[in-house]
Amino acid sequence: MKKTAARPKKTQEKADAQAGESLESIFKKLREMLARHAPPFKLCDAGVRNKDSVQLVVPKPVAIPGAYGGKPVNVQLAAAILQKGYVGFYLMCIYMNEGARNQLSPALLKLLKGKTCFHVNRLDEGLEEDIEAALVLGTKSYQERGWV
Repeated sequence: MKKTAARPKKTQEKADAQAGESLESIFKKLREMLARHAPPFKLCDAGVRNKDSVQLVVPKPVAIPGAYGGKPVNVQLAAAILQKGYVGFYLMCIYMNEGARNQLSPALLKLLKGKTCFHVNRLDEGLEEDIEAALVLGTKSYQERGWV
């Protein structure tokens, strides 16, 4: 076997810093995308301790039959949370509406890692368009329910 010269290893701190910078820019871009939907939604901090986070909630608390004891609550449309290795993009309308999930792009669905959480670690123009389309879809879904 032919040996090749060893490449210098990046220190873990440098790798983390580079990843953190790009993740911060992704988070910033997602925040800007969410902000374009306020109004009609309210843009506010998601309240995640020690993490950058933002969320879009309906303008007025909503009483959902059979949930929260009938007490009106702030219903979230979407959120973004800066995590260690990715930016979590949460889209709540797909949890309540299976039909909405089926309307998302295949590229966006590949990033779905739970019921509503997409792990975003890159953000190209195509993915931005997919996320924007998902936000429009969610807005329509909430309008049909009379929440917006």
